[in-house]
Amino acid sequence: MKSALAAKYAMHLFRTGMGLFLLVVGVLKIGQVADTATFITRSDILPAWCSTPLACTGIAMELVVSVCLVLRYKYLAAAAWGSVMCAVYLFFYAQGWARGLELSCNCLGVQHEIVDYPADTALRVLLLAGMLLLVWDARRAGRPL
Repeated sequence: MKSALAAKYAMHLFRTGMGLFLLVVGVLKIGQVADTATFITRSDILPAWCSTPLACTGIAMELVVSVCLVLRYKYLAAAAWGSVMCAVYLFFYAQGWARGLELSCNCLGVQHEIVDYPADTALRVLLLAGMLLLVWDARRAGRPL
């Protein structure tokens, strides 16, 4: 009984922490849409005209997912969309690394060149794993979409 209660509180803290993390990241990126768009353009996957709309969509997704996670509103849907968002970011990093591109990142509101692809990619894998853990928790709790 105690371990189940401890696990419940641990997942509550983890969900809230992930939500607050995404909220801070999203808020810091609001004024730097151009930097995020530059990252997408330099990834050389989509036409350049797609970069700004995709950057705005990504930032909006971060903000919506973060608020939903913090408030536990539409928990399963928020965790699922957060997983999709993390998977897309992971794809951008991994393909850039595989193709030997010189990319820059607007992580936590600070623009920097990516010099350590394995570490940056591993961070994205951890974020994706965290979001998938939240999907599992939401499904276990029987939360509706």
